[in-house]
Amino acid sequence: MKPLSLRFKLVIILVWALPQMSTDIYLPSMPAMANYFHTSISMVQYTIFFYTVGFSLGALFFGPISDRVGRKPVILWSLLIAAIGSLIALIATSLNILFIARFIQGVALVGVGSTMRAVTKDVCPDKQEMARFGAVLGIVIPIAASIAPVIGGYIEHYFNWRVSFAFLLVYILVFLVYTVKALPETNHDLLDRPLKYMLIDYKEVLTNGAFFRYNAITAFALCSMFAYVTISPYILQVKVGLSPEEFGYTNLAIAATLVISSYVNSKMIYHRGIDQMLQLGVRLLGVAGILFLIGGVFNFTNLYTIMLPLVILICGCGFIYPNASAGGLSLFSKNAGTAGAVYACIQMLGGAAGSGMISLMTHYGQPQECLGILIILQGIIGVIFTRQLLRKNQTFTE
Repeated sequence: MKPLSLRFKLVIILVWALPQMSTDIYLPSMPAMANYFHTSISMVQYTIFFYTVGFSLGALFFGPISDRVGRKPVILWSLLIAAIGSLIALIATSLNILFIARFIQGVALVGVGSTMRAVTKDVCPDKQEMARFGAVLGIVIPIAASIAPVIGGYIEHYFNWRVSFAFLLVYILVFLVYTVKALPETNHDLLDRPLKYMLIDYKEVLTNGAFFRYNAITAFALCSMFAYVTISPYILQVKVGLSPEEFGYTNLAIAATLVISSYVNSKMIYHRGIDQMLQLGVRLLGVAGILFLIGGVFNFTNLYTIMLPLVILICGCGFIYPNASAGGLSLFSKNAGTAGAVYACIQMLGGAAGSGMISLMTHYGQPQECLGILIILQGIIGVIFTRQLLRKNQTFTE
């Protein structure tokens, strides 16, 4: 395989960072948005829920199409629809319109996320190389994504929340043009089955037990992550008292942790294997959940009692994301786009569940306690699944 050009890598990095940026950039504005729409922060938090629901449903549509018509057309149309969703969000006059805009953004940007995941399958020769490439992306993308809430914090300080969506709109349009020129088509083995056989493709993917476990583990990680992201503006800005700019800078810790964990993963993957790295990741989720729970039970709510378990949580996610993706997609060849679509759908359903459940749970309990309990549950089930994967792969190799 020819070495990937710097321009090609740059397009993948910048386009793949879009889904995360679209969630993170307006987080510092959530308290101000609640005031603008005369509602509670918990209601504004549902903008993340609607985004993740749209992301999940859109995945089922874009993946099979990219298997048949190619990756590049799907990515370009996804960016165009995302621009429309960003424009609607920019001019939204009610929270319901903003919900619709976020849903459209979610539907569109999954065309970017799931299709770019299939692109990595196209250009990487094996699952180890996919994991290494995913780890490299895991180093660069969090840096770009972490800049979003920092930018959003300053936007909120000097302007207002609408400018965050204007920033997103400009970003999407710029890289829509750039992608037209720089992104080559990577799917040179198009699936020749008509779309009416799409259900057969989905059945083949969904009935694969190993794929389901890899996918579920990623969903657990994203459930935990989105649960934190959803309530972090309340915990850090309202309870701890950080300013929007200071809140934005806390995301740099997330980026730094993902960079370090992705680098460590890229070095350890060939020595320990993806399944053992996954097991380490889900165990770290459990540890983070326990620390969040302890902080909530004893009412330890300060920057340190939030950031320490957060760093452990993100470290676990850094081990989970590239390895679960590589393990799951390596099981398929010609219908990798469909597999990527199902993967993104279930992954984001986990994110939607985390966002929705934590918003509901905090109506009845202390935020840190609720977050801790939710993450602990993900860690326990994740450990069970990784043990099953290890046993199955050991049996296969023997």
